[in-house]
Amino acid sequence: MIVEKAKTRVKCDASGCNNLCDYVIVNKRFIFDGNVYLCSNCLNELYGEIGKFVKPKSIKPIYKKGGKDEIE
Repeated sequence: MIVEKAKTRVKCDASGCNNLCDYVIVNKRFIFDGNVYLCSNCLNELYGEIGKFVKPKSIKPIYKKGGKDEIE
């Protein structure tokens, strides 16, 4: 899946939203290509909802926790 800026003027696919789309989610995994057109408000709302379920992994520390400043 790829998120791109929309090049066409299409209505947002979110139910109840009457804005024009700003972004398109391109899905080419299936036999039929399925694009989802979203305005910036709906995309931000979707991002917030996804963040409730998917948490980013923490980065691995460069230094050891032994009190010494040694690089692993």
